Amino acid sequence: MPGLPTGIAAAALRAAARALDTAHAQARADTAAGGCAHHTQSPAYQPPPRLREHVIARDVTCRHPACRQPAWRADLDHTLAYEDHGRTCSCNLGGACRRDHQLKQHPRWKLEQTQPGHFTWTTPAGRTYTVSPDTHPL
Repeated sequence: MPGLPTGIAAAALRAAARALDTAHAQARADTAAGGCAHHTQSPAYQPPPRLREHVIARDVTCRHPACRQPAWRADLDHTLAYEDHGRTCSCNLGGACRRDHQLKQHPRWKLEQTQPGHFTWTTPAGRTYTVSPDTHPL
């Protein structure tokens, strides 16, 4: 009967336990803050690699309701523009292919991120379309 893990296996298990504890603490902080505690926020315009990877994994595809471009190929767009004090944070970033990134900037279109990963587009005709994070393909 094998004993307790040692060496590299034990270190990997300790690291996994710390990562799980951190994820649970961040989830509790997000819940307490009403959706995002901004623990992933960066002061820079360009998101750091870890934040970029998080948003790409969350979104999977462009956030326009009719677009299926992969998020890894898209621009990471600030929902509220950075120059308008929009945060570089998971609650204000979303994958948008170049076409839809430019469409969002059109004055008659409106885009809101009501909670991290949930986007509501309003067309010039006043119709609204909401998209949620995609599920990962199996």
